[in-house]
Amino acid sequence: MPAFLSEKWFARVEELTRAAGDLQVPKAMGEVVVNLYIETSSGEVPLCMHSGVIRRGEEAQPDVRMWMPAEYAYRILVAGEWSAGMKGYIARKIRLSGNMRKLIPLQVFKPSAAQDALRRQIEGITDPLG
Repeated sequence: MPAFLSEKWFARVEELTRAAGDLQVPKAMGEVVVNLYIETSSGEVPLCMHSGVIRRGEEAQPDVRMWMPAEYAYRILVAGEWSAGMKGYIARKIRLSGNMRKLIPLQVFKPSAAQDALRRQIEGITDPLG
């Protein structure tokens, strides 16, 4: 099982995402590009959420930039605990910059059935402790 945010993990996520086909991404998620900078014990790991798809690296001109500890990234992206994002922000564990208006619709974001199925697959192949 690949460790969360490892090269093997990103490769498996990419494979699973390709195999999933049309994720039927809701409009609010499809219209925002977020660069995430995940703080790990090995340093910062950049990833991008573009049109509801996770990929390694970053976009040159994202709508929003977020910095957060790996624990929060795992809970939000892999475990599907969207409320962890707001809790982390309030606790000042998550920092944001950019066009916050693009994030407001995501507060009530509901993933499509295809997105949720992909998230469950990713959770099933992820070692959260790395």
